[in-house]
Amino acid sequence: MRTISATKEAARERRAHRRVLGRKAVAGYLFIAPSIAFLLVFALIPFLFTIYVSLHDWNMLVPLSRARFLGFENYRYLLFEDPLFWQTFRNSVVFALGNVVLTMALSLAVALLLNSRLRLRALWRSAFFMPYVTSSVAIAIVWSNLYHPTYGLFNGVLQFLGLPTLDFTNSPSQAMPSLIATSIWHELGYYMIIFLAGLQSIPGEVYDAAKVDGAGSWQQFWRITLPLLRPTILFVAVIITLSSLQVFDLPFILTNGGPVNSTNTLVLYMYQTAFQFLRMGRATAMAILLFVVVFAMTLIQLRLLRERE
Repeated sequence: MRTISATKEAARERRAHRRVLGRKAVAGYLFIAPSIAFLLVFALIPFLFTIYVSLHDWNMLVPLSRARFLGFENYRYLLFEDPLFWQTFRNSVVFALGNVVLTMALSLAVALLLNSRLRLRALWRSAFFMPYVTSSVAIAIVWSNLYHPTYGLFNGVLQFLGLPTLDFTNSPSQAMPSLIATSIWHELGYYMIIFLAGLQSIPGEVYDAAKVDGAGSWQQFWRITLPLLRPTILFVAVIITLSSLQVFDLPFILTNGGPVNSTNTLVLYMYQTAFQFLRMGRATAMAILLFVVVFAMTLIQLRLLRERE
């Protein structure tokens, strides 16, 4: 009898425990319900709508229900019949490569400098970070004046030094480097702060032990700083790549994609296709293709950098 009573008591305790867990689970789901609803409304549903529009020929002048279904025709046209799509894709890749490599190298160099015993470090950190908190539209307008071939400051300095002037954004060969330089100036301070945080998380005892063993500054950088900064480098590389492949405001204001489409990026071409040529189906197909490229490149970066750890 005692065994039966104990069994019943244990069963009651299990049922009570399950009820408590059930209440906690319901409370947990209620807490995350707003976030899930936010993601559904502002992320998943728009993404599914983008896929749906990319399969139709829609000019936004008629209801979407009357748009002609094309299947994968928009994708086929972009990949096999639209040379401008591939040119803008190449421009985006060139911009991303230049921006990622130079921004990472310069921001790490500045972070190393400002992590040393430099006088007025707080002032220098604020000065380098200040461009990032400035509107990119305002920066593009200011730099367009700096690049002006006639009254721009840069050509004024070159003339003062007796050097030949440059065309900058008016030259097909100089426009992309000018665009990359503006982007680096704008974003360098932000990634400098991230690298600085990573550097300050490295224990000082590691460097002290390396000095005792006779390691020089260069050996400490290669053997200690870079290996311990790999998580930070991974984060910065992914973030810069994502932002660079989706750049829009700088080329739109500085060059408007010119001259001769030399700075026309994929996102800018997407905007032109959608709102100037009214081919929303083709523009959303570009968005899906860009998503696939960005997702694939992010996975490759994560795999490569994690394999080295």
